[in-house]
Amino acid sequence: MGAASLLWMTWLIAARMVRARADRRLAKDQAFVRRCFLEIMEGRREAARLLRAPARRARLIAEAILDIAGLVRGQERDRLIAALSDLGVESRLQRRLTRGSRSGRVAAAEALAIFGAPQGAVILKQAMAASRDPDFRVAALNALLSFDEAPTLRELLSEVAAGGLQQSLLYESVIRTIVARDPAGAIELFGDPQTPLVSRTLIAEALGRAGDYRAVPVLMHAVVDADLELRIACIRALGLLAHPVGAPAIATALGDEAWEVRAAAAEAAGRIGLIELAPSLVEALADDAWWVRFRAGEALAACGEKGMAVLRLAAGVNQDVVRRAASLVLAERGVAP
Repeated sequence: MGAASLLWMTWLIAARMVRARADRRLAKDQAFVRRCFLEIMEGRREAARLLRAPARRARLIAEAILDIAGLVRGQERDRLIAALSDLGVESRLQRRLTRGSRSGRVAAAEALAIFGAPQGAVILKQAMAASRDPDFRVAALNALLSFDEAPTLRELLSEVAAGGLQQSLLYESVIRTIVARDPAGAIELFGDPQTPLVSRTLIAEALGRAGDYRAVPVLMHAVVDADLELRIACIRALGLLAHPVGAPAIATALGDEAWEVRAAAAEAAGRIGLIELAPSLVEALADDAWWVRFRAGEALAACGEKGMAVLRLAAGVNQDVVRRAASLVLAERGVAP
């Protein structure tokens, strides 16, 4: 037993040393590739010759592209793309989409976006159709967005809804981008009774971030929906949009049976600055759920001097839970009750 334990520990130490050595080598190679990229962007063509060997390592080049390409524009970006194309990097990344580790395939998909060639979009679609890995599919979709070749919102949601809300959250970044490009279409889809609940929940959050006030009425209408996640998403979206016309829906949500909705409503009231809901927020300071009490206090504080005055009054009432909640918020801001 002792000998086996010693052998096991020896193996672990050796494996760690090998891994540490590999990590140091990789970091050195990454630094070298990034330095060559910078020289190429500065117009030093000879630096491209130094990349001939590293260019055969698709993942190494892909990760370096992701580190630098998003930070540059104009002629510097054009020089880098031209040099990488001459080295055959684009074709290697395309082949890497369907082989090797998942992290390498994801990096290759994301890096392909820099080239913008129509053929790249075709190959990305083919690789995405052949893969069931959600992480890779999201990377491919983000790349396709840069080509303006991504599926429609309805097509995308039809695909991801089957995986349930938890898996669908992986697609949030893609959905947000598509909704921001076409808020009117997203509003129409949100209002369609045939749209699955999971899809409506994802659209609601994206509409809040899109900043289109045309979404306010449909979000307000859905605040009383039977589905808990949808109610929460709509309230949060109204808070993100921060339009005062959403006040009636926020007031309704402050009385919701679910504490998660009440907490979201209190937070939204603070974001919008709905001081007219101060009486309801004071009542929320006595809520059974601590998180609702905390959000209500934060909301009042966010309403400026009037909200702070309400908190000072609440800190002096006889109801212990209200007094403590208000005093805590004031103390966090260095204000004496």
